[in-house]
Amino acid sequence: MQPEEWPFSRIAGFDVLNARPLGGGLSNRCWQLVLHSSTSSDSHAVWRPVSPASQAFGVDRQQEYQLLSAIQPCPFAPHPIAETPAGILVEWIAGEVCTHSPSPAVMMALQAKIHRLPLPGWRLAVRQRAEQYLAAISPEDNGEELASVCAHYFSHIPQSGFPDTCCHHDLGFYNLIQRPGGELAVIDWEYAAAGDPMLDLALTVQANQLEVVTAAQHYCRYQGGDPELVSEAVQQWLPWCDFLAMLWYYAGANLWQDDTYRIEAKALLAKLAVA
Repeated sequence: MQPEEWPFSRIAGFDVLNARPLGGGLSNRCWQLVLHSSTSSDSHAVWRPVSPASQAFGVDRQQEYQLLSAIQPCPFAPHPIAETPAGILVEWIAGEVCTHSPSPAVMMALQAKIHRLPLPGWRLAVRQRAEQYLAAISPEDNGEELASVCAHYFSHIPQSGFPDTCCHHDLGFYNLIQRPGGELAVIDWEYAAAGDPMLDLALTVQANQLEVVTAAQHYCRYQGGDPELVSEAVQQWLPWCDFLAMLWYYAGANLWQDDTYRIEAKALLAKLAVA
């Protein structure tokens, strides 16, 4: 979709003065908008749509809006603006997208803050999410090797024993904005849900290429707990992170007809098949 194909002159009661598609956001095509209202000055916002891709990846915009509304006092998350059946409007956060991971101490301080947010009323069930991705995969990719790997992982779901927390489930540096004053903000809460904090931590470790023991030590400084137990739980979840990523890439290859996703998926399948 090209910028000139933006379809709405008005949305959620606002006049749309300008619209440009945003890069990234692989589960969807988001847009940066300039909005005008008769009751306030012009403002910048992000349009996060409901789309076939977002639905295939288990993204629920209504839940995303509910979570952002529940944590609205939080200084590091975008404020919600409006909700419609077609998508949601959230605050545009000015700043620079991080191009590399902050230090483990900074990342784990942020991770701990997220885990202390109010618990959402819905939970990420990893098997259900994996099956959702699997349903979006092309039949040509769904061969015996993939079926064997799926059978193994579906029968080996880690149980860390840690109580559920609010989890972002995609806390990579690419979802961090450094504001002009230097503070970090976290965007793309579409996968956020209640869940096992050790899975969330494992996803963060993987996305930012952190060393597990170091990350666990910093995490426990801010959140409490035994670094050794945290390290063990994260290690148990890391193969499942690869498993979910593999299914996500296969689904993406089918949804967008893009072989670069299939290449990533096949590399992960080869890794998991010999694990």
